[in-house]
Amino acid sequence: MSLSSNTIIHFTNTKSNLIGILKDNFKLKYCRETIETKKKKADLLIPMVSFCDIPFSQILKHIDNYGSYGIGLKKEWAERNGLNPVLYVDKNSSLSDNFFEHIYKLNSTGDKNINELEIEEKYIYDIFRYLKNYEGDLKRFQKKPIKDYRFSDEREWRFVLNIESKALMLGAIPTTHSKNDNTIKEIKNVLNEEIENEKLSFDPDDINYIIVKNESERDSIIKALESVKGKFPLDQVKRLTSRILSVEQIRNDF
Repeated sequence: MSLSSNTIIHFTNTKSNLIGILKDNFKLKYCRETIETKKKKADLLIPMVSFCDIPFSQILKHIDNYGSYGIGLKKEWAERNGLNPVLYVDKNSSLSDNFFEHIYKLNSTGDKNINELEIEEKYIYDIFRYLKNYEGDLKRFQKKPIKDYRFSDEREWRFVLNIESKALMLGAIPTTHSKNDNTIKEIKNVLNEEIENEKLSFDPDDINYIIVKNESERDSIIKALESVKGKFPLDQVKRLTSRILSVEQIRNDF
């Protein structure tokens, strides 16, 4: 049995968010990433869409952490659209230390904005957008942190903007201070308005699964699919109806 699946899944915490994705595709949002090494720490805001590559038999912990509503798309779709698995680095490894040294060298020449870098320099930052600690504290807005969380278990795939975009990322220079949750939320809200038209699109044929929290929510999702005229023709709605799974069903059957 394969340790990964043929589907990558994006989870969210409300049904309205899921319906919004079905109607209007994925909207890129700035996400906070903190990367640590033995010596340094970087607090970043990166515009992205994230997915997990976890079989249903192992996915309940991920659902508990990230939300009970999701959309699973074919891995072929991910490959066509340039998504890539993240690179997990241990904070005690020489690889993480060496990469931070490259970032410091890029920033040692002055206060040049990240979007003013030469294309060769942006290549280094591009890799940085795919870095994630192998293990660390999972911090979510207004929730208790989970200590020593193993991020590598998520098998994350990530979509980021082209390196020529003005919204490459924010906060690439490592910092020694941390901002509180409300400040970070305010900053992200402002930044997200600037990229509100940046989307990651999919077609009905790209969908393998739609996940809802309760069996009773199936009908409302079907009505949402039927209301998006043109994107989900009747025959596609019928096909997708059979691909709606509930978290209740996953808990009992996988």
